[in-house]
Amino acid sequence: MTIGILLPNSTTYPLISYNFIAGLKGCLGQLAPALLPELHTSSIGFGTDQIEMLKEAQDMLLEKNADILIVFADHPVVECLFPLISSLKKLLIIVNTGAKYPPVKLQPYVIYHTLNYALHCRLTGKFAADQSSKAVNATSYYDGGYSLCHGISDGYMSKGSNIVFNFVSKFKADEFDINPLSDFIQANPEVKDILAVYSDLSPVFYEQLAQKFPATPLNIFANPAMLDEIHLPEDEDFSLSKTVNAYLPWTVNIKNAENINFCNVFKASSGRLPDAFAALGWDTGVLLTNYIVTATANPLFKIKQVLAHLFNNEMNGAKGVMYVDRKTHQVLSPAYRVKLEAENELIVEEVVLYDEVLQEWTEICAHPAQGLVSGWINTYMCS
Repeated sequence: MTIGILLPNSTTYPLISYNFIAGLKGCLGQLAPALLPELHTSSIGFGTDQIEMLKEAQDMLLEKNADILIVFADHPVVECLFPLISSLKKLLIIVNTGAKYPPVKLQPYVIYHTLNYALHCRLTGKFAADQSSKAVNATSYYDGGYSLCHGISDGYMSKGSNIVFNFVSKFKADEFDINPLSDFIQANPEVKDILAVYSDLSPVFYEQLAQKFPATPLNIFANPAMLDEIHLPEDEDFSLSKTVNAYLPWTVNIKNAENINFCNVFKASSGRLPDAFAALGWDTGVLLTNYIVTATANPLFKIKQVLAHLFNNEMNGAKGVMYVDRKTHQVLSPAYRVKLEAENELIVEEVVLYDEVLQEWTEICAHPAQGLVSGWINTYMCS
């Protein structure tokens, strides 16, 4: 079997493609030699050019005769591949952070395997609403262009709580000015909660918040990216005066056997610490392993028959037990509520199992964002 993989570039997260492919190869390397697929990779820049993406996909599918195409990209650009995939009747797996709500229309040969960041933001917003009835919303010009802000604020307001102030910072670190947010909090001392959506600006946000409120207890309910290792507070004692909570799709502290195996294999093969993108690669390998084993055992199966097996199959990944939702072809897995402790240690305080995650996903699909919806065309953190 031959697999084509289109990978992105990122100045925000330079190792995104390297860690994803290392995780993928680590997982597939556990297959029996006779089942090992042939892998071909190619770059698609920031994943914003439809012409480039289609050209690379055609090369993979038509020249290299790939049976499966994996594309690390996002809507709307990736939609240019749908007619080709439908005509060839080959499997397309779209991987990304899940920072955008996907389109409602189902594509028969497309599976979405993402980190479901928007869904986790919704869970975080609901958790924040259980703690208070008033919060401020803080994001940047860049981070605010994704579904993350809608997810966290919609989750918060769906339980009757209110957002009383919106703070949108500039997207360059040397231009970051937290004064509008700090002025509001100082004028409204009863407001202690912040719904925060940042990526590479997270350390700057943490630092300026600590400088403005060195002893004030504030509660930060964060986007998953804010708890990536490279985005954690530079002052490892930040959590002594502030609390930071978030729901994550993956953390190194997940104690299932597959995650322990993934972490060990990844560290041994790459020499780096694992991250969520590596876990996404590993679990994409789990998905492919199930597909390859089923297709090999049933050589007369057509692609839809192989996919039907995946829809009914429980798969154990680094992120936990995974299922492919039959209605949306979205891969779903447990969510983990973590709290930032001293020395930047993440403690898992709650595990949201598949059934509840599916319920949240169903609510997102049933009630899409209404009115004008802004959005960048690149996938989150590929910029």
